[in-house]
Amino acid sequence: MTPIITIKNLSLSYSGKQLLDIAQLTLEQQQCTLLTGCNGSGKTSLLKIISGLLQPQHAEIEYQDLDLSWKKAKSLIQKDFIYMHQQPYLFDDDVINNISYGLLRYGENKARAHKKVMEALDWAGISHLAYRQAKLLSGGEKQRVALTRARILSPRLLLLDEPTASMDIGAKAQTSSLLQRLKKEGVSILITSHEAHTIDQLADRHLLLHNGQITDVATSTYNDNVITLKTAKRTHTK
Repeated sequence: MTPIITIKNLSLSYSGKQLLDIAQLTLEQQQCTLLTGCNGSGKTSLLKIISGLLQPQHAEIEYQDLDLSWKKAKSLIQKDFIYMHQQPYLFDDDVINNISYGLLRYGENKARAHKKVMEALDWAGISHLAYRQAKLLSGGEKQRVALTRARILSPRLLLLDEPTASMDIGAKAQTSSLLQRLKKEGVSILITSHEAHTIDQLADRHLLLHNGQITDVATSTYNDNVITLKTAKRTHTK
């Protein structure tokens, strides 16, 4: 496998308490990685650091054959990586304008952007939502709109924070299907979830974040926020 990014010597502290202390983490191209851990373990913070949204106390980044500090890597990874919150932020507008926003921001003309958006809506199976106001969508619909908006910008890595939380079974299946298709298109995915059974078929790899460190998990059992390791190996996760 070819790494998409490697992070070394990552440390993050809040109010003098160390939250993350990761020697090395490598994410591979065209791979889906599941990240689990108890509430407050630092999963969201880690995703935000990788996506260039949260500055750690220290981190060394290997990206695109460059060895960089986090500050110097920030602009590169923000261009290529997209972070999605558990509750995606959508503008108070219709779905078409929500999805076209990123294209227009990066200089696409309106006619071409509209065509790309309609093609993307068809790809996601949500063409019927095109002129629906985003604030009226269900949680599952909002997540699929947000994934469509992300895909249209051709990200190299998607970082998803609990993307299927609070969804019914049907919405979870539809969201998982879109993620599977994104993976087949070559998009790398890092996903946090307390519902590992929902993501298991999608994930190529499972990482556990515990006491600020990363463990590669071979076999696990799940009980809400409690994870009991049956087989695990602490590594410099590559």
